[in-house]
Amino acid sequence: TMMTGGAVQLACQAVRTEIERHGGLQDLRQPVEASRVFHHRPTRKLDAEGQGDPHVSFAFGAARAVVEVDTDLGLVRVVQLAVAQDVGRALNPQSVLGQIEGGSAQGLGLALMEEVTLVDGQVKNASFTDYLIPTILDMPPVVSEMIEEPEPGLPYGAKGVGEPSTVVVPAAVVAALRQATGRDLRRAPVKPDDLVGL
Repeated sequence: TMMTGGAVQLACQAVRTEIERHGGLQDLRQPVEASRVFHHRPTRKLDAEGQGDPHVSFAFGAARAVVEVDTDLGLVRVVQLAVAQDVGRALNPQSVLGQIEGGSAQGLGLALMEEVTLVDGQVKNASFTDYLIPTILDMPPVVSEMIEEPEPGLPYGAKGVGEPSTVVVPAAVVAALRQATGRDLRRAPVKPDDLVGL
């Protein structure tokens, strides 16, 4: 919606105007078509004082992870994720919650599993047999909270909603592991070797 919704909104308004010009649907004899182009408002670089308008909108989110760690084997189980996110206006709340959960799954993968392995410049884990991503068995319950603050200047006030949880969840998982183990974990994915022998 954030990227294409403006063009859809403008095209629908043009179709509605044309239908109204004909007196309504009952008097319409031909299909009505319209195409429109939408441009987000211009952005401005930050000035010397750090003031400006560098982005169309900002994404705000926060996450909490509850983890269990087996320090003998280096195994991690994420017990629960909680994510709160500014979604602008949720046009389809169930879809927005699904996007937050999907982004949370990606974030879990980035925190604990996903890493491209290169040997002599060649990818050695190019298939899903070798490149690990979370499955339903890896996913904990996700408690999602939508904060609706419509974004001025964006179509219908909606924001992009899939990406923020992909960013905040890895940070929450690694922070929970640092808290649980006392280890100074500085990279992701966190591997079993990073946690063994505490």
